[in-house]
Amino acid sequence: MDSRPRRDGFSLVELLVVVAIIASLIGLVIPAVQQARQAAARSNTQNDLRQIGIAITAHHDAKRAFPYASGRPRAGSVSHKDNTHAHAVGETEGFIRPQSWAISILGFIEEPALATVYEMYCLACRPEDQDADVVARRVRLYNGRSNAAGGLDFAALLGPGPALPDPSQRLDRWYYASSVTPQEFTGILVPEGLGWSESGATYIVPVAAAPTRVKNVVDGLSRTLMIAESGDYTIDAGSTWTSPRYSWPYSSDCGRFTGSGLGSMGSPLEQSLKPRSRIGGGVVQALAGDASVRPIDDTIEPEVLNALVSRAGGEAISQ
Repeated sequence: MDSRPRRDGFSLVELLVVVAIIASLIGLVIPAVQQARQAAARSNTQNDLRQIGIAITAHHDAKRAFPYASGRPRAGSVSHKDNTHAHAVGETEGFIRPQSWAISILGFIEEPALATVYEMYCLACRPEDQDADVVARRVRLYNGRSNAAGGLDFAALLGPGPALPDPSQRLDRWYYASSVTPQEFTGILVPEGLGWSESGATYIVPVAAAPTRVKNVVDGLSRTLMIAESGDYTIDAGSTWTSPRYSWPYSSDCGRFTGSGLGSMGSPLEQSLKPRSRIGGGVVQALAGDASVRPIDDTIEPEVLNALVSRAGGEAISQ
């Protein structure tokens, strides 16, 4: 008969070994799951950008021009409201206010009903008079990552931007401390003007009399970046694709500057004015003028990024 004592469980050492093995496995699995999620999010971002690129191409085919980064619709492209009674309370004249590129292509991203409703209830109205349900509408193609009502996860690449941004001029001059010329905006999508005068129904600083056409992109559509991922505007807690807080879209709503490069480094203002990804991983997805999408390392030098965004700079890019 065996007189050795019977063991009914694990020793403390064995339990500790099992726990250590499980912890090691979890440590291996969690990064792999996170990487898989990031890869899936990047793939969705690429698909969304590609669809936006196709819509912008369709806009050009239909209207013989790219949309403005921020601008008024061309006369005849909507039910013109100039010199007609407005929906806005307290206004005697209704003027078509500037809208962002994201609004201009609504009819080309299978959102024609929203485009019509926006035209009826928002286009001639001041922000405080716009229909809240319309401007807060969630468009999956635009805010699939932020999931924010009215959010926009992408921005037009406008050009280098001011060397020393002036926050006091963010509305009238898009952070430029002095007068702005059309040459300051080197990207494909350009603003028609900066600031908006309610009394005169015109721009405080006119910029581009006409939107960009394919013939103006002499560097080539496939070699010129047009739109990229963007994060929230950190100075005042984010912005929306219809800019309901103001009468016109401005840089934080529809565009980003490239003179500071990419990524989330720098001061809050610097972060707000440059493209960056919500997904992380050191990569920003960018849309070229031919609707192709490519990843850009967020350590790219600003000079190289500016050259990739310039539509007619003639720069030789080796990468």
